[in-house]
Amino acid sequence: MTGKDIADKGGSKRLEGVLTLDLVAVPQGAKLQLVGGRIAEVIDNPRDGMWVLLRILEAPDEPGAEGEEELVFWADIAGIIE
Repeated sequence: MTGKDIADKGGSKRLEGVLTLDLVAVPQGAKLQLVGGRIAEVIDNPRDGMWVLLRILEAPDEPGAEGEEELVFWADIAGIIE
Protein backbone atom coordinates (compact mmCIF):
# COMPACT_ATOMS: atom_id res chain seq x y z
CA MET A 1 0.00 0.00 0.00
CA THR A 2 1.39 3.41 -0.92
CA GLY A 3 1.20 6.61 1.07
CA LYS A 4 -1.31 7.95 -1.45
CA ASP A 5 -3.56 4.94 -0.86
CA ILE A 6 -3.47 5.61 2.87
CA ALA A 7 -4.07 9.33 2.35
CA ASP A 8 -7.15 8.62 0.26
CA LYS A 9 -8.64 6.64 3.16
CA GLY A 10 -8.86 9.76 5.33
CA GLY A 11 -6.51 9.08 8.23
CA SER A 12 -3.10 10.04 6.89
CA LYS A 13 -1.48 12.50 4.55
CA ARG A 14 1.91 13.04 2.97
CA LEU A 15 3.95 16.01 4.07
CA GLU A 16 7.21 16.50 2.19
CA GLY A 17 7.63 12.76 1.68
CA VAL A 18 6.90 11.84 5.29
CA LEU A 19 3.74 9.96 6.12
CA THR A 20 1.86 11.68 8.96
CA LEU A 21 -1.22 10.54 10.83
CA ASP A 22 -4.29 12.67 11.58
CA LEU A 23 -4.95 11.14 14.99
CA VAL A 24 -8.16 13.16 15.45
CA ALA A 25 -9.73 11.21 12.55
CA VAL A 26 -8.79 7.71 13.78
CA PRO A 27 -12.01 5.92 14.80
CA GLN A 28 -12.63 3.61 17.72
CA GLY A 29 -11.89 0.03 16.63
CA ALA A 30 -9.10 1.00 14.20
CA LYS A 31 -5.99 -1.17 14.33
CA LEU A 32 -2.65 0.63 14.61
CA GLN A 33 0.96 -0.42 14.12
CA LEU A 34 3.12 1.03 16.86
CA VAL A 35 6.78 1.93 16.66
CA GLY A 36 8.60 -1.19 17.83
CA GLY A 37 6.23 -3.65 16.17
CA ARG A 38 3.23 -3.86 18.48
CA ILE A 39 -0.27 -3.96 17.02
CA ALA A 40 -3.13 -2.38 18.96
CA GLU A 41 -6.80 -1.47 18.67
CA VAL A 42 -8.20 1.98 19.48
CA ILE A 43 -10.63 1.68 22.38
CA ASP A 44 -10.98 5.43 23.02
CA ASN A 45 -9.91 8.55 21.16
CA PRO A 46 -10.29 11.87 23.00
CA ARG A 47 -9.74 13.56 19.60
CA ASP A 48 -7.06 15.89 20.92
CA GLY A 49 -4.63 14.82 18.20
CA MET A 50 -2.05 13.75 20.77
CA TRP A 51 -3.22 10.62 22.62
CA VAL A 52 -5.29 7.47 22.07
CA LEU A 53 -6.19 4.68 24.46
CA LEU A 54 -5.27 1.33 22.92
CA ARG A 55 -5.66 -2.37 23.71
CA ILE A 56 -2.51 -4.27 22.78
CA LEU A 57 -3.35 -7.12 20.38
CA GLU A 58 0.15 -8.32 19.47
CA ALA A 59 3.36 -7.57 21.35
CA PRO A 60 6.29 -9.53 19.90
CA ASP A 61 8.63 -7.77 22.33
CA GLU A 62 6.52 -8.62 25.41
CA PRO A 63 3.80 -11.27 24.86
CA GLY A 64 2.51 -10.74 28.41
CA ALA A 65 1.38 -7.22 27.40
CA GLU A 66 -1.26 -8.57 25.01
CA GLY A 67 -4.73 -7.54 26.20
CA GLU A 68 -3.45 -4.64 28.30
CA GLU A 69 -4.70 -1.10 27.79
CA GLU A 70 -2.18 1.65 27.18
CA LEU A 71 -2.39 5.40 26.63
CA VAL A 72 -0.20 6.08 23.59
CA PHE A 73 1.29 9.34 22.32
CA TRP A 74 1.02 10.14 18.59
CA ALA A 75 4.79 9.83 18.01
CA ASP A 76 4.66 6.16 19.07
CA ILE A 77 2.23 5.27 16.27
CA ALA A 78 3.74 4.06 12.98
CA GLY A 79 0.45 3.91 11.04
CA ILE A 80 -2.99 2.47 10.50
CA ILE A 81 -3.41 -1.19 9.56
CA GLU A 82 -6.07 -1.72 6.90
